[in-house]
Amino acid sequence: MQNISKSNNKEYKTYTDLLFGNRGRYSLEHRFFNSISLFSALTACFASIINTALQLSFKLTVFTSFSSIILFTFYFLSRKRKLFKPLIAPFIIYVLIMLSIVWFFNAGTEGPVIFLYLVLLVLSVIITEDNNRIIVICSLLLNLVLLFYLERQYPNVIIPYGSESIRFYDITITFLSSMVLIYFVVSILVKSYREERIISTKQRDELIYQKNQITDSIQYAKSLQTGLLPDANTLKSILPNHFIFYKPKDIVSGDFYWVHKINGYTVIAAADCTGHGVPGAFMSVLGISLLNEILRRKEISKANQALEVLRYELKAALNQSQKDYSHNSGMDIALCIIDHSNKIMQYSGANAPMYLVRDKKLIEYKPTRNPIGLTPIEIPFLNNEIEYEDNDVFYLFSDGYVDQFGGSEGKKFRSRRFKHLLLEIHNKPLEFQKDHIKLSLLKWMENKYEQVDDIMVFGFKP
Repeated sequence: MQNISKSNNKEYKTYTDLLFGNRGRYSLEHRFFNSISLFSALTACFASIINTALQLSFKLTVFTSFSSIILFTFYFLSRKRKLFKPLIAPFIIYVLIMLSIVWFFNAGTEGPVIFLYLVLLVLSVIITEDNNRIIVICSLLLNLVLLFYLERQYPNVIIPYGSESIRFYDITITFLSSMVLIYFVVSILVKSYREERIISTKQRDELIYQKNQITDSIQYAKSLQTGLLPDANTLKSILPNHFIFYKPKDIVSGDFYWVHKINGYTVIAAADCTGHGVPGAFMSVLGISLLNEILRRKEISKANQALEVLRYELKAALNQSQKDYSHNSGMDIALCIIDHSNKIMQYSGANAPMYLVRDKKLIEYKPTRNPIGLTPIEIPFLNNEIEYEDNDVFYLFSDGYVDQFGGSEGKKFRSRRFKHLLLEIHNKPLEFQKDHIKLSLLKWMENKYEQVDDIMVFGFKP
């Protein structure tokens, strides 16, 4: 079976590729035009032989011989010079002129030219498209109508056959040759289409396989990333009153949250890394690793101090120079350190704010307008110390929620609407708040808008 397949491929390469071009260098439409121009030239050449054999008009024989040369020229330009689309219109125009002249030399409606018009109609439909196809078909029909009119008005311009036997042979041979021409051209088209379909099917299967491989790898990466995030039991033991609404845009996420008990303090971080998907996930893994290393150092006791060290360590890990801003990978992060014994919480932010809702009022703690990473002007991170109360609710979040498009006008959710949402639900149980935030997002997107970024909202009571 394999030997037969190899033999067929070799035969196709020897003949079809040689005459019409291989698919690597010529499109399907180009190869088809090559076949039409070649068969048209051969048909004109064959017509000259038939005209000579049947002793038809000498002028007609000379004209068909000349036309065969012109049509071979079209084939040469298309096959060797790789011209294609610029030749379609001149080719059709010349064939129409050629058939119109042959019409008068070959007995008009009594002759076989009408079969050649049928062939031209079929081929024109194949090699043209859209508006060009309509123009060509209309031109062909108008040409036929004009020929019928001229023949009816000026019958003397039509050269009749010398005898009925010559007419019979000419019509029969032309009809058969027309059918043969249509057969070969259509068979080549069908063969080329089947081969293209086989190739496209093979390519589709390869793409599906590659997609499945990539998806499986990313799914495994997701399990690794999830393993780096604190699990539900750990979060519950460290921070009993909290919720996390975490919705990656793709399988893995560039957003991450980090909660640890260190030196008697509860440390919370919520970060939004550059990008999403796989690039964002790589950055999040690096961020988690650096936080694990930095915040276990006993000398670090301030939130802003931790961010300064994180900025330095991240630039060193990514080999970011002081002048190359083309790769501005980094992250926005809000970091909180809770001193439960004194009811004091430190907050420091790198492009990531924090909201506090107390007594139905929302207080926004603005971050330092610098990312964690390379930036033209480094501003020292500020440290905020907050004396919190029992019913205070704090919210850390990435910008995915407020930047999500939706609503009747397809606009962003915006921070103003987000603040209003938090004021509505802050006195509700935290799990209810999570569900309400999720439902509000779904309602905003209305099943019409795709998620544009990773989304994370971290709410907690100290």
